[in-house]
Amino acid sequence: MRYAVLSDIHSNLEALEKAVSFAEAQKVDAWIVLGDTVGYGANPNECFEWATKTALVHVVGNHEKAVVDKELLEWFNDDPRKAIDWTAEVMKEELKTIVSTLPYVRVEKGFTCVHSSLDEPEKFHYLMNFHEAIHTFVKMENSICFIGHTHISSYFCAEDRTAKYLKSGVINLEEGKRYILNPGSVGQPRDRDTRLSFAIFDDDQRTFEIIRLAYDNKKAAEKIRSAGLPRYFADRLL
Repeated sequence: MRYAVLSDIHSNLEALEKAVSFAEAQKVDAWIVLGDTVGYGANPNECFEWATKTALVHVVGNHEKAVVDKELLEWFNDDPRKAIDWTAEVMKEELKTIVSTLPYVRVEKGFTCVHSSLDEPEKFHYLMNFHEAIHTFVKMENSICFIGHTHISSYFCAEDRTAKYLKSGVINLEEGKRYILNPGSVGQPRDRDTRLSFAIFDDDQRTFEIIRLAYDNKKAAEKIRSAGLPRYFADRLL
């Protein structure tokens, strides 16, 4: 099967629609959403509702979790907290109810999904280097784990003891090796490339392809400003 792997959509409807259009043209078989579908952007309902209706696998991220669990707000700086409070005000109650049902971790045949780390997934640790990834490798039940959270496409290989950022293109996943794979962020990339980022995983061919696409980021930024959200989240898209 071919899976579209999306993470950190962050209420950016323009980026999501562009990614979906491209992935559909590639005839993907299923969708994986790795959390943080809301936060920062101006369209939380549309983005979260799409994920709920479409994703075969959908795990919770810290931003949507904070919408329904106010204790998590203490972890956030002022501007992200303002975005979460705004999201909590405008998000449909039925969607908030769904947030509470989403798992931190999903183990499928051949791969595992989590927003941040398999080590204490409810604490949303960042995996930025190989040392930080070791605890997740220890807990993996299969050879591939998909993560998000950092907003930067990357991969870690246990057997090679390697970690590196990924540019657009295909990487081959060797049999007998374990990988942690991050598709980057659809709605808020943080690698100095304003293009959206997601991945297509082919479990038959054992490939993971990073896709980078330009989209109407100016429209997405203007919607953030018009909603009264912190301007920094708009400026970062540009």
